[in-house]
Amino acid sequence: MDESLINQIELILLLGLITVVIRYLLGKFISSLVQRGSISASTKVTLVRMIDLGLLSAFLIISVNVVTASLTPYAVVAILGLLVMTFFFYEVKQFAAYITLQMFKHVKGRNAEIFLQGYSEPIKGRVVDLTPLTSVIEDIFGNKIYIPNTLLIESAIKEHNPSINVRAVLNLTGDEDIIELFNKVKTAFKQIDLGPFRFNESHITIKSLDSESLVIDVRLTAIALPIRNPDVLRILNQLSRELHQYKPVLQIV
Repeated sequence: MDESLINQIELILLLGLITVVIRYLLGKFISSLVQRGSISASTKVTLVRMIDLGLLSAFLIISVNVVTASLTPYAVVAILGLLVMTFFFYEVKQFAAYITLQMFKHVKGRNAEIFLQGYSEPIKGRVVDLTPLTSVIEDIFGNKIYIPNTLLIESAIKEHNPSINVRAVLNLTGDEDIIELFNKVKTAFKQIDLGPFRFNESHITIKSLDSESLVIDVRLTAIALPIRNPDVLRILNQLSRELHQYKPVLQIV
């Protein structure tokens, strides 16, 4: 057998061995990330497939180069890579952000205010799912919002306690003791059934006061999500009965 052919076969076998070792080490590393909770099992599957494809492609290209001693395979790969980056630039960028987000344990599953670039108001909710292209945010009412991964990774994230603000507009006749009325409102919130909410006296404030009305804002902290309309309506109905003598106008603001 030709010595050069033997050398080529030996080189290809060595290359195959190196490829297998690299695949094994990368597989162990990715499995350790899953065990530590750094990435999800679905992310592991995606990464393993990409690694297998990349290693197989590299093995075949280098093997062809060993046999033919030609740079043509590298040129073909460079052109294909350029085409992929051109036509799938958005997908590649989102997937790279997806991998990064998987590493951030503070992102998924926690209630937060998410300040997205270009938006004046933050999104309040929690990231319930991460996909290779988009992040899924669920607000306190259970509505789902889908945003690109790159937008989430470039945003500022602040911890947030989910809550609703109840505004009570109480009509005055002119002879009420405002302090006593204010205490009546606090007592009403303590007595009614708040269901999945909690009331804290420090979260009640006087918004405005004039000769005709007293406006009070109360923040109720949610202890169960999502917030359901029947729970909110039940609270408003109870408050309306407790404060009926003041003809209250109740709002969620």
